[in-house]
Amino acid sequence: MKQFLILFFLGSLIIGYTNGCSCLDFSLQQLFCNSDFVIKIQLKDIAKMDGSGNYVYHVDILETYRVTDEAEKALKVKFLVTTPFDGMCGLDLRSDHVAIVGGDLRDGTPEISICGLHIENSEKMEAEYVNLRENFPKNCTAS
Repeated sequence: MKQFLILFFLGSLIIGYTNGCSCLDFSLQQLFCNSDFVIKIQLKDIAKMDGSGNYVYHVDILETYRVTDEAEKALKVKFLVTTPFDGMCGLDLRSDHVAIVGGDLRDGTPEISICGLHIENSEKMEAEYVNLRENFPKNCTAS
């Protein structure tokens, strides 16, 4: 009986672990080029969407590094959507936080995730400034 309980407990841990978020390891350049938008934001407010369980970040866009025409239109409303944080790959940001994020449009809505481009450290933002403004855009292939 003890062996069964131990196996059941270990099995539960393994199942819980496999349901967590898993991201492919892309370089910052690849994340930049694969994003519909890459922007520097200041987070103003966080709300939870009814029904879907997703979070909506109301943001001020401080700088734009990359944006498709469709994304430019979608970003005019100044909100980003992310999935829940616990195992669903959501990007957990705090109010008044400044970050650089990249994301994609899903059904016309700008979405970000932990697997996409995100830089939250101000020193790294400074270090990547030239790459984001000049080097990365030049090295993206035309789609």
